[in-house]
Amino acid sequence: MSIKKSASAATLALLAAFCGSSAWADGSEQSGKVSLTLTHVRALLSTGSQDPAHDKDCTAQLKQPSSRYVGMRVSTSYSIDPKTLIESATSMFLSPVSPRPVELSVKMWALGLAGVYAFGAFHPAALPDRVVRFQIGLDFKNAVSTFLVVNPPSVGYNCWISSATTAPVASDFANPESK
Repeated sequence: MSIKKSASAATLALLAAFCGSSAWADGSEQSGKVSLTLTHVRALLSTGSQDPAHDKDCTAQLKQPSSRYVGMRVSTSYSIDPKTLIESATSMFLSPVSPRPVELSVKMWALGLAGVYAFGAFHPAALPDRVVRFQIGLDFKNAVSTFLVVNPPSVGYNCWISSATTAPVASDFANPESK
């Protein structure tokens, strides 16, 4: 084996080991559909920091008939090519704000976050005061769907709801009005 081929193989092996993904090693495109339920609610300040004093307020807000997020099913179709890093994702769900069942579809853009494949849509036309996120691990496991409901500034906090029990990272949702 030539030195050039050996170096390329070693580099690819190191990348695969570092990322923990067999798909990365063989470079095959991964497509799938994941359905998750939004159940975990937190209040966030505009800085993205948690505001536990308003968690109950957010839970009540997101359970109202005009804002039915708690228990909402979100199905996300994704396509990821680890070799070229060409990625796409679209989330589908019943409108949480419509009195009648209307299915919405939100196309998300790759966010380029380290350690995961992450996608987001900031203020999509279907839900203008919302942020929609989806992420999946480099091993194509541990998918998470998350929504941020942006409240008017006078409220003083925003409401985060996710399929994951882990708390949001402040930088993920800081100043959503500017995105």
